[in-house]
Amino acid sequence: MSGRVIETQVAIIGGGITGAAIVRELSKYKVDVCLLEKEGHCGSGITKACQGLLHGGIAHLTSRTVKYHGEIPFKDHLLQPFNLKEKLQNIGREEYFSLAHVLNEEIEQPGRLVLAENKEDMEMIELIKSVAENLDIRGITPLDRKGIEELEPAVNPKYIGGLFDANESVVLPTSWAVAFAENAEQNGAHIYKETEVKGIDEKKNYYLIRTNNGLFKATYVVNAAGLYADEIAKMVGAADFEVSGWKVQLLVMENRDYVHHVLCLCPQPQKGRLAIPTTHNSLIFAHTFEPMTHKEDRSTSKEVLTELMTWPQEFMPSISNKHVISSFASFLTFNTRDPNDHLLECPKRGFINAVVSAPGMGPAPAIAREIVRMLADQGFELTTRSDFNPYRSKEPRFIELPTEEKNAKIQADPRFGHIVCRC
Repeated sequence: MSGRVIETQVAIIGGGITGAAIVRELSKYKVDVCLLEKEGHCGSGITKACQGLLHGGIAHLTSRTVKYHGEIPFKDHLLQPFNLKEKLQNIGREEYFSLAHVLNEEIEQPGRLVLAENKEDMEMIELIKSVAENLDIRGITPLDRKGIEELEPAVNPKYIGGLFDANESVVLPTSWAVAFAENAEQNGAHIYKETEVKGIDEKKNYYLIRTNNGLFKATYVVNAAGLYADEIAKMVGAADFEVSGWKVQLLVMENRDYVHHVLCLCPQPQKGRLAIPTTHNSLIFAHTFEPMTHKEDRSTSKEVLTELMTWPQEFMPSISNKHVISSFASFLTFNTRDPNDHLLECPKRGFINAVVSAPGMGPAPAIAREIVRMLADQGFELTTRSDFNPYRSKEPRFIELPTEEKNAKIQADPRFGHIVCRC
């Protein structure tokens, strides 16, 4: 491939959840579209290490609480209308249930339980409930101690009340990115993996994208490069921002039927703790906040992990740390121009920035449609395909197979008998 130029109408840079959702959305139209992903499969960057939460409405308010810096009165801060990021989150989250059916992917809706330990926490809970009603956030239920025990019988007895949001859902992020990309490929899109963008030359009516796997000539470029979106934008002189964020360290445990809902301690400014049951019966404890100093820094530290190891018992005394499986670090990213919102913009003809601030999992389907609309606004003619197939077939996971089929696979390929998964 290195000696030739691949021509395409639209090139999407970045195969995380955002780029993968965009390429699938474009595959609904008569468009020559390709996706360039530098890793070996989609969802290998920030997507891989995100917590897989599709936030319900109450999460917007807990997030606003954690991010509060005292700029305006606290209640006014909470009462601000939903911004673009929050609106797209609400729209996108609802779409995952129908998408799970056609893409053959998992989604669970455990809901979020916010826990209050004292009178001050209960006052915060009451304020959040009041604001939720003002913002027309539905599915919110205040709870006393008895109500908490009905949902989570083993929860620490020190929690006296709380708030339940039935809308919170969880997914497996990487699997969904792969699903979007595979379905797009089934519908004619081209997915180029292990293809890292090294530079972009802006020509009169097209862009020439230089990669380690050769050249791509594209009329339109969508920058969905996640953590590196600022570096891609700089290649065409379209970056008046940087991608920054918070480094977060997380702990992974076997769930062993400990936790049935997403648990959240009553939020306070600059503080937030979560216990997240995953779709694969593990449990994630998150998250600490440290300023991001280097984009490649995925290290964990003894000091932070020592603190994290105290969190499981804070939620539920019966949880044993002997069931810890692993730990890892990731980033909650934002852009420095507008840290509380996404940057979805056309800074240059034919070049679109799809720079997503965390959380990016939930809004991905809605962001994809927004990017397609922006392409149309640029004059790109979009004709719907009558033969678009939304359904994706999926190989069953080895662990889900009957014993006879597992044995048959091991006989055919002994490597199936030596699978190790740490998370």
